[in-house]
Amino acid sequence: MRKALRKNAMALVLFLLPLTMMAQGTIQGVVSDETDVPVPGASVVVKGTTNGTISDFDGNYTITVDSFPLTLVFSSIGYATKLITVSDAATLNMTLAESVTGLDEVVVTGLASSVKRENLANAVATVSADELVGTTGQTTVDGALYGKVPGLNITSSSGAPGGGFALRLRGISSINGNNQPLIIVDGVYYNNVEIPSGLRFASGANRGNEENSGNRLADLDPNDIQNIEILKGSSAAAIYGQRGGAGVILITTKRGQAGKTKISFSQDVGSNTIANPLGMRPWTADSVESTFNAAERAKYEATIAANGRLYDYEDIIYGETGFITDTRLNATGGNEKTKFYIGGGFRDEEGIIKNTGFDRLTLRANIEHKISDVFDFTSSTNFTRSNSSRSFTGNENEGGLSYGYTLAFTRPWNNQFPDDNGNYPNNPNYSGNAIFVRDNALNEDSNNRVVQGMTLNTKILTTERNRVKFVLSGGLDYLANETYVYVPETHQAQIGNQGGFIAQGKNNFTQFNGQAIMLWNHDAMDGDLGLTTQAGITYLSQEANLVNSRGALLAAGQTNVDNSVNQEIDQFLSSEEDFGYFGQVEANYKDQFIATVGYRLDKSSRNGDPNKFYGFPKASLAVNVANFDFWNVEAISQLKFRTAYGETGSPANFGATFTSLGASNIGGAIGQSVLGSKGDPGIEPETSAEFEVGFDLGLFDNKVAFEATYYNKTVNDLILTRALPSSSGFASETTNLGDLVNKGIELALRADVVENENFKWNTGLNWFRNRSEMTRLDVPAFPQPGAGFGLGLGTIFIQEGKPVNQFATNLDLDGDGVTEPTQIGVAEPDYQMGWSNNITLFKQFDISFIFQMKVGGDNLNLSKFLTDLGGVTPDLETPEGQARLAIPANGQRFLEPAGYLRLREAAVYYRLPSDIVANVFGETVEAVKFGISGRNLFLVTDYSSYDPEVSVNGSGGLSTGIEVTPFPSSRQLYFHLNVNF
Repeated sequence: MRKALRKNAMALVLFLLPLTMMAQGTIQGVVSDETDVPVPGASVVVKGTTNGTISDFDGNYTITVDSFPLTLVFSSIGYATKLITVSDAATLNMTLAESVTGLDEVVVTGLASSVKRENLANAVATVSADELVGTTGQTTVDGALYGKVPGLNITSSSGAPGGGFALRLRGISSINGNNQPLIIVDGVYYNNVEIPSGLRFASGANRGNEENSGNRLADLDPNDIQNIEILKGSSAAAIYGQRGGAGVILITTKRGQAGKTKISFSQDVGSNTIANPLGMRPWTADSVESTFNAAERAKYEATIAANGRLYDYEDIIYGETGFITDTRLNATGGNEKTKFYIGGGFRDEEGIIKNTGFDRLTLRANIEHKISDVFDFTSSTNFTRSNSSRSFTGNENEGGLSYGYTLAFTRPWNNQFPDDNGNYPNNPNYSGNAIFVRDNALNEDSNNRVVQGMTLNTKILTTERNRVKFVLSGGLDYLANETYVYVPETHQAQIGNQGGFIAQGKNNFTQFNGQAIMLWNHDAMDGDLGLTTQAGITYLSQEANLVNSRGALLAAGQTNVDNSVNQEIDQFLSSEEDFGYFGQVEANYKDQFIATVGYRLDKSSRNGDPNKFYGFPKASLAVNVANFDFWNVEAISQLKFRTAYGETGSPANFGATFTSLGASNIGGAIGQSVLGSKGDPGIEPETSAEFEVGFDLGLFDNKVAFEATYYNKTVNDLILTRALPSSSGFASETTNLGDLVNKGIELALRADVVENENFKWNTGLNWFRNRSEMTRLDVPAFPQPGAGFGLGLGTIFIQEGKPVNQFATNLDLDGDGVTEPTQIGVAEPDYQMGWSNNITLFKQFDISFIFQMKVGGDNLNLSKFLTDLGGVTPDLETPEGQARLAIPANGQRFLEPAGYLRLREAAVYYRLPSDIVANVFGETVEAVKFGISGRNLFLVTDYSSYDPEVSVNGSGGLSTGIEVTPFPSSRQLYFHLNVNF
């Protein structure tokens, strides 16, 4: 009997073996785009399995399968996914079409998980490398985002090279706290601090945020970035807990691709020129005399007689043509086990003011290595050295340094140039000579920075239905910053006062973050239900040590603090720690229902009770109606309804929880005294709670995609400062005293308008608006410190029931002789929009441009207050200008509409045909591309100053819409050359 069974079994095996061998097979081919350029890193997966591979650098792929027929899924970031049914082993070449809609891109939904955009339940914005830097040269990452993200408001705080930008996601998140989004680069918490230099101690500016400093996102080269994901609201950012209150920007830098090593060289050459010069008042002899006196008329006539014209000091100071170079070289390659991307770049940018500029050297090495089938790791290393010379602009008080301030009182018939001996004349009408400052004074900073990220993945369990992975990651961001301000003792304002001024800052910032995550993917219900569960812990440590040494009354010609008489040192030390737990479960049923629930618990040393945990929940649901079996509307390829809720937080600023002691000199001995601000040990973190609802619509196989979102974000327990009675022994206290709300709408449309062999055009349009309101204020309405110049000239005024960023000034509306704070405008625009276009002609020419428009919103133009005082405002020869002089000098007089239409970016590129490249360069060169581009090419606005995007108060706080003699914005033109080897 057993022998018979063995014989029958052997016969069955011999019968089935050929069938099995026939069923197994290998599929291979090349993945390319519509221009026949290979697509490296494309994913090729057998649908419904984990069997897959990726294409190498030449687009080649090979995959072995167990049986036929089957469906292969071809996908790559930026391309539409294709599904192909295969019935036998064969050579299968695949052409992927670019996807302007981005529905196939993968978006992060947790600290260790991601999901395809078509299944996303939040309005998460994504910016690709091509969208970021593919059109024109970009100095900084934040400046490159203009017009590309619905819900992101950007305000330039300085036109100086190296920038200075305030990013606001879905409105104001805090009054006194942090409003800049959390930035994470390759898993590393990235410090975007704005560092004061001590310049205010010479210029007389009110605060450190008026020193025209840049923010340190400028240290990251935009050309290193692969893509950016922006978690705009609390519903998406809740997994980041009390660091996500102002939104989160996730940046992924470029990675290596398996295949032969490829080298890429890029060279940009360009220029900086002033974008919108205001011009000079068209003086006449009569207007000089009527404005000033007969003596000034005589000077005017003498200058005209001697030179034939007046001195155009605006052009003399702001009229330089700055030279720009940006050189980059990188290599990428690897094999099945190791992939690498290494590169470096150097950017050198001169400003429109002589002796200003910004340079940045970056080196990057990103390595991915598969140790075994169980272990793999990723390392991202970046070193940056940057230097800037920002000179002197912005607010001051009789310092004689700020160019715009000085030029407001510099009459164009007075010669301010040095004589043959190098002696500069004094300005007879102000405390400084702008040409002397330009040629002799310094305001510089340098930065050395190391950012290191590491991730170790351990595959603990891999079965048909379960995949368990442990992720251990950490990051270090170390920044060494030095600032240097020098004002010679021969400067007009220094003579008889400080006698020369030096400020040297040495500032060190160290951030470390780590997290440990367990991730479990489970396929249930025969694969119809996918469950992704993650849980873990996070840790963040931040330390700062800022030392500013200042000296006045300098020895003649000396440029260091040691050679000064009056010396002073300030030091600020801070140490912060955060710790948190989190958990999240995502469920996907047949790509029809996608739900997520999660919770995070955080504690922070910046809270009143550093050991108390605060909870931040999140939940979301997306329903892909077009994926249901009953759906048969062929024209609608996606119809998804989504809703989400989440909470995030923001701890108090460092020092708010305790009462500080200051050093005192008591009879020649060291002592300590209590400072005027009382700490609150019971202070709670500010908490944002956001509800979001929207829908996504895809038409004609997703060639057209539309996204609409409504959000309601409340911020509770705002941390404000209130005055205390003198009997308390303190002047003020910082504690939880208010609430606010932001409500808004975001719309986005992307479309492949035309797509054929010789003409391709895709376009994108985004539109958004936000409305804010103070819903609770437990203290009397007040002018916000650091956001204006009091109720006389105008200020941001915090008032219950009013917009958070309303402008107010004292007005007597009822004629009783008593003025009172009155709203005169709002910095927040009615709406904003961006329109981007990309056109390809004959597979060789690429044309792209971006328009940006802001409608509504106001600015407080206090530069005009100064030029009116000095009599040099360009429109003062007109009846309108003269009528303005008769209006009282309050905020209402200087409030102006800040709307605009701008051509933000435009470019034309040409790709050499591949046969020409091969004939000229052989196999050495793979591709050559060159072109021209520009930024800020034209501006249409009713605003009367250099740029309606302006902030005298830096990038922090409520920094928008207040102008005092800024560094003018520039127009940039570039020539580009890209060569791939």
